[in-house]
Amino acid sequence: MKKKEYENKIGNNYDKDFKAKILWTNSPIKFDVIRYMFHLDAAGNPKTWEAVPGRYQREFVQQCSADIDWNVTSSIKQEYEQDREAARQGKRGQAFYNKVVFATDKNLISYDYPIKSGYYFNPAGKYTFEVTTVNYKTGQGKTKEHEELVNALINSFRYESNLIYINGSNQAVNIANGSYKTPGILTAKNNKGIGGKELISVKTTEYKNIANEIPYYSDKPYENENENKSHDFWKMSMEGYSLSGSLDSYTKYKYREYVAGNQKVYEITETTKVEIVVNGDNNKFYTHPKMPDGEYYIRVWLDNINLGKMSGVDYSSINDTLKGVILDNIKITVKGSIYDDIS
Repeated sequence: MKKKEYENKIGNNYDKDFKAKILWTNSPIKFDVIRYMFHLDAAGNPKTWEAVPGRYQREFVQQCSADIDWNVTSSIKQEYEQDREAARQGKRGQAFYNKVVFATDKNLISYDYPIKSGYYFNPAGKYTFEVTTVNYKTGQGKTKEHEELVNALINSFRYESNLIYINGSNQAVNIANGSYKTPGILTAKNNKGIGGKELISVKTTEYKNIANEIPYYSDKPYENENENKSHDFWKMSMEGYSLSGSLDSYTKYKYREYVAGNQKVYEITETTKVEIVVNGDNNKFYTHPKMPDGEYYIRVWLDNINLGKMSGVDYSSINDTLKGVILDNIKITVKGSIYDDIS
C-alpha cells in the first residue's frame, strides 16, 4: 500500500509573531481488519458472504498538530503609563505613583523611563497564551501531549531585570533576591522575589476537550468504495481503497479490507488558555539608593523548548527546538538618587 507522507516539524517558529505551529504523527495504532469471502452457488455466482480475518494487522496514523498563540495582555509600558504621565505633568508625591516613581526633573523628562534610585519600582505585566492540540488516541481523556506542552510553555516564561533593589536587611539584591551582580530572573517554578513575595502567578482560565470518534462501517461488503461511509482516515490505512493507493487489489482480486469490530479511535481536540500575571498584588519593592547611574532593562521572554528531550510524547520525534522569543521589554534610565530629592 502507498503510505501517506505527513509533516514532522515546527512551523512558524515565532518567526513573525508570537505564534507557532507544531506538526507530528501519532504513535501508530494497530488494528485488526476483516475481508469478505463470497460463497458461490452451483452456477458460480456469489450467493452468500462471510467475514474472515484480513491478511495483515494495519496501523492508523494521522497528522497531529499544536497551535500556540501568545499575547501581551497588559504590557510593561501599559502598566507604567499612568505613572509615567504623572511624571510628565510634574506631579510630586508618591500618592500619584501606583507602581513606579518616575523622575519629574526637566533634564530627565526626555528619557522614556527615567528614575532616581531609592524609590519603589514594582514589577508588572500580564500575558496569556492559548494552545490547541489535535491528537489521535484510543481513549477520550486528556492527552499527555497536550498536558506536557502546556506545562512546557508555562515553564518557558521568564521575567528578567538587572535593576538593583534593597531587601529587608538593607542588602543590595536583584528582584529574585539573588546577587545584585547578576540579573534577577523569575519563572513559574521560581516565582518568589524579595521578601519571599510571590511575583509570578499562573492561572488556567479555560480547558476544553472535544473527542470525536472516527467512524467506520464493516457491516457488509461494499462494491463501491464511496458507498462505505467509513472515515477516509480508515480507508487510508487499509488495502482495497484508492486513498491507500491499493484499489487494484479490489478491482483485480476483489480484496478489500474493513475494520474489525471493537476498535475505537478518537480525534481529540484540546484547548487550554493560560494567564500569567507579574506581581498581581502590586507589592512594593524599593531600588537600592546607591544603584549606579546608567541604563537598565526589564525583559519578558520565553526560553527554548527542546521537543526532542520531552519523554513519553509523540512530538519528541521532531527532535527540534521551539525557539525562545522576547514578549515585552523596556529600558530604564537611572540618573541620581532619592538623596538628591531630600537634601
